[in-house]
Amino acid sequence: MSDDMDRIEARAAAQLETLRRTSTALEAIDVRVTSPDGLVTVRLDGVCALTDLTIAPAATRGDAGALGRQIVAVCAVAAREVMVRRAAVVAAFHEEFAN
Repeated sequence: MSDDMDRIEARAAAQLETLRRTSTALEAIDVRVTSPDGLVTVRLDGVCALTDLTIAPAATRGDAGALGRQIVAVCAVAAREVMVRRAAVVAAFHEEFAN
C-alpha cells in the first residue's frame, strides 16, 4: 500500500509543479507591437491588459479619430499574439499534465 501512496504523492507533486510552471509562463507573456508606420506602439501582458502605449509626436498632428482607430488596431494585433502565446502554454500544460 505504501508504494501506491508514494506513486500518488509523486504524481500529485509533479502535477503541482506543472501548474506552477504554467502559471509562471502565463504571467511572463509580454507582447509589444508597433504600427507599420512606427507611430504607435502598444504593450500587452498575458491577460491582454495594456501595460504601455507610446505615441510618436507626429501621430498627434493628424485626426484624433484616426489615431484612436490606429491604437485599437495595433492593440488587436497584439491581443491576437497574446492569445497565440497563451494557447501554446495551455497546450503544453495539457500535454504534460496528462502524462
